Amino acid sequence: MKLKFYEVDGEYIKYLKENGDEKIPNINYEKHKKFFCGIVLTINNFNYFAPVSSYHKKVHTVFLIMDKNRKSKELEPISSLRFSFMFPCPIEYLNQKDFSKEDEKYQILLRKELHYCNVNREKIKKIAREVYKLGLREGTRSKFNICDFKKLEEKCLEYIDLKDN
Repeated sequence: MKLKFYEVDGEYIKYLKENGDEKIPNINYEKHKKFFCGIVLTINNFNYFAPVSSYHKKVHTVFLIMDKNRKSKELEPISSLRFSFMFPCPIEYLNQKDFSKEDEKYQILLRKELHYCNVNREKIKKIAREVYKLGLREGTRSKFNICDFKKLEEKCLEYIDLKDN
């Protein structure tokens, strides 16, 4: 299945951040709203989404999104997926990112990022699985600054129950 970019319901993000793990990223920024790539992992009946970030440093929990430098033609990072901050999200709290609402220059960037992610889909899913496993143990979770995925899964179910009642 192709990866897509999504915007996530602000109330859901706030609930996870306040009740699940404070490492969940803020989604409101000056120019753009934070968006997420998914589905990067499906585990325990949960679909996981990873934040797309301007972060460019190569670390174990990050997938660098690359593009050719116009002058040197070398691949260079233009953004990244931050798997340490991925989280489970039910489909009803997602909206596929509408590129047409963005200015033309930003649309081009978004298309490049999404294309690169889809070309590297299997690698992305592999890294997501590895980071998920690291996040299950307290020691590696704190060492790599990874969210508590099990707690986020509990809070995801809790939020669904709150909304259904």
